[in-house]
Amino acid sequence: MDCSMALLLSSLLALFSVGAGASLSLHVVRTKVKDLAQTMVIRIKKLDISPNLIEGMDPFLPAAAVDQHIESLPSIVETMGFYQDLLLFLDWADLKQLVEDTSTMRGLLENWMISRCPGHQQKQTGEGGLSEALKDTTRKYGLSVGPVALNRLKGYLGRLLLNLDQLNYCY
Repeated sequence: MDCSMALLLSSLLALFSVGAGASLSLHVVRTKVKDLAQTMVIRIKKLDISPNLIEGMDPFLPAAAVDQHIESLPSIVETMGFYQDLLLFLDWADLKQLVEDTSTMRGLLENWMISRCPGHQQKQTGEGGLSEALKDTTRKYGLSVGPVALNRLKGYLGRLLLNLDQLNYCY
């Protein structure tokens, strides 16, 4: 079984278990998030982004600083929602599976948050502010928006992999 088939099966299992309302353990959620994050990092690396396209961008995207902390489950859900919307906006054929992976991770984390963090509701994404900012940035920087977004997402996923214990916190 190749890697893409294994990922598809694990994604479908995650969706079915989440959709069925099954209460997953923290260990299972961490494992699924870890597997998805590692797969997404590999997919981004395979896109072979030119470092020349990343320099000089407007800092509208979340910072990719190594010392930026992963704060809590709600912040992870919000950030993954941002990146999901951003990848959908880019609408590149090469990003289709990455968009699906982002959506799967976000759905898994949202359901985990709903079951573990009373009082934290899902934030709606796809609202006008991000779309307008992306249109302005795309006009200003053209082809650099995609590579910068992917580079920052890769950095965020790397930090997430190092801070999977934050899935336990609701603040």
